[in-house]
Amino acid sequence: MSRQDKTQPAQGERINLLVIGKAILISYIITIPVFVIFALILANTDFPHKYISPVVVVTTIMSILIAGLTVTKNAKSRGWLHGGLVGFVYMFVLYILSSIIFRDFSIDRYVLTMAAIGVLTGAIGGIMGINIKRGSRNRIKYKR
Repeated sequence: MSRQDKTQPAQGERINLLVIGKAILISYIITIPVFVIFALILANTDFPHKYISPVVVVTTIMSILIAGLTVTKNAKSRGWLHGGLVGFVYMFVLYILSSIIFRDFSIDRYVLTMAAIGVLTGAIGGIMGINIKRGSRNRIKYKR
């Protein structure tokens, strides 16, 4: 088998919705406790309001990045697609839930920016997951 054959994407590889669902669940298992702790801090201290948005963005990025890494655990290729899909679904669910809570389904610049951040972060996490996995396989192969 030539080197080129090993690097080609797996033909017919399908997106596993169960794995994507698990990755999104993991991301919310990270996000929800962080948001609850942050809400308690906001309620009980004089935390400056100008830092609320950065904390939300950083928490969202970390959660989606971890989900993107997780979703590529068994994927052979297209990590960017798997991760990007996780980021999109995560942000879509977050948008729907926050729109229901705040009774405001408007789409503004903030919503679009967060959606873009979510998809790009998920894609980066997926790319990292595929490459980390390939790197560990290559190290094992060369140690023999």
